[in-house]
Amino acid sequence: MTGTGRKLILVLVLAALMCGLSLMMSLFVLNRDDFGWLFLALTGLQGLALLLLWYVVDRLRIHFQNLERLQGAVLTLAGSQAVTDLPEVVVEGELELGRLAKAISTLTRRRQRQQLSSADRMERILATRNEAIVVITEQGQVSLVNHAAKALLGGEQVRLGTSVFAALERKTLLQAIAKAHQAERPIKVNLHSVDAEVLSAQVASLGQGEGGVLSFEDRRIEYTAAVEHDLALHDRPPPSPPAGDATLLDALPALVLDCETTGLDVQLDRIVSIGAVRLYGGRTYPGISFDRLVNPGIAIPSVSQAIHGISDDMVCGLPGFAEVYGELQPLLTNCVVIGHNVSFDLAMLRREFELAGLTWEQPLFLDSLLLASTLDPVSTSLELEALAAEYGVDVHGRHTALGDSLVTAEIYCRMLPRLADRGIRTLGEAIAFSSNATQLIAKQKAAGW
Repeated sequence: MTGTGRKLILVLVLAALMCGLSLMMSLFVLNRDDFGWLFLALTGLQGLALLLLWYVVDRLRIHFQNLERLQGAVLTLAGSQAVTDLPEVVVEGELELGRLAKAISTLTRRRQRQQLSSADRMERILATRNEAIVVITEQGQVSLVNHAAKALLGGEQVRLGTSVFAALERKTLLQAIAKAHQAERPIKVNLHSVDAEVLSAQVASLGQGEGGVLSFEDRRIEYTAAVEHDLALHDRPPPSPPAGDATLLDALPALVLDCETTGLDVQLDRIVSIGAVRLYGGRTYPGISFDRLVNPGIAIPSVSQAIHGISDDMVCGLPGFAEVYGELQPLLTNCVVIGHNVSFDLAMLRREFELAGLTWEQPLFLDSLLLASTLDPVSTSLELEALAAEYGVDVHGRHTALGDSLVTAEIYCRMLPRLADRGIRTLGEAIAFSSNATQLIAKQKAAGW
């Protein structure tokens, strides 16, 4: 127990004793005719004791509110996928809890420094190489690139997390990686840029389904020691059976999904973009993501363009929903769908299925909006930006389908420790828990979602 807690309990005991003593003496005095002044004094004493009692109860209320805030911040920190600082928590007038919050922040900052030191060391080692280096995942996402490679292939084409096929011809590169894997050693090969330039390269396989390492020697490039990397893009979730009510949230295979649309009317509007990212338990796998524009077949209103930035020109000539969904469907296998206000996205998918003549089957899903509302019923805002601020999540790519999916995925992961603290550990328990947000569910149903 903290020093503040011990002091409050001591004052509470004293106040209770004062109340009891003054009450006993008041009863005694009431039976005497010559102690009226003493009765008044004892009544005042009793009032003072009640005032002290009210003060103690109020301080205890604040004390437990501070404990709840600190607990929520620590649970949010526990759900973070990276070593981050403790989310800001206001501790009102309690030195001990303030010191505890500071100690936790100091510990997490120390872990951050250790993590960054290892990353810096790897960057310094790679920066000693004077050739252009690109590391890619199985899907062609750039997971590491140095300055020389960006200068050779184009800074925008080989940015971290983008597809290398924006810079290099797909077929030749994939054949080279497969040949290097079969040879079990790096091979020299001529690759072709999308501009038909022939580039002499060395290609090495990272293993079956793991991607490859590309290096280019070009004496025209000025040497600069700069490396960007996110090697977690190579990680893959474990294989999973279909999820059910008994599936633990810590082992839940999920796809966090978001759609951008021409509007909010599920009877008239159409999907213009689909973004998704794979999740397993409390970890996001950004290397398994989906980001496609969809030709809606109707004009995109200017009011919608102002929100998501997708215009008619951007979708002209692109595939319609049926073809795009065919690419998305493998990612949905055995997965629960997660989204923020995801009932809207599912309603839009259902409409697109009907228009395409496809058979719609409602998937199991979790709505981060309903979960957040039930976890904190007095929250003033449940918008994605407000929840991101509360959970300490960096907002990037807002109002793009993939950007919103990534933010939602991180918020959901940081919710998991709070859910576990409330005894919510399985998918069935989470679905039942979110059903308590009755007012929000009623609004969704009224909107046709």
